[in-house]
Amino acid sequence: MKLTFLIVIAVPFMVSGCATKGYVSRQLDQVSCKVDVLEAKSASLAERVNSLESRLATLENQVSQAQLANKAMLDDATARADGSAQRAEAAATIATQAAERAEKMFELEQKK
Repeated sequence: MKLTFLIVIAVPFMVSGCATKGYVSRQLDQVSCKVDVLEAKSASLAERVNSLESRLATLENQVSQAQLANKAMLDDATARADGSAQRAEAAATIATQAAERAEKMFELEQKK
């Protein structure tokens, strides 16, 4: 009796849990199709990332070259400004000396 009862209970559990080869094949086909789509998208994204990395490297190189060119132009402009400032100071010194001489001449003319 116990054995019969055990068989009656165990058989439905064993039968209901089995999957057929066709069912498994259909499920795997769906999963395989989804995996193929995801692999294609992944490859496409990897290609785009590589392209963007290449463009980024090119842009970084261009920015670096532009910064060097700007620094060179700034250094040149600074050097010319320094030269102009020195010439202006020299001109101011000469003008001061000329003004002092003119003042002395004026004082001498006034004393006569």
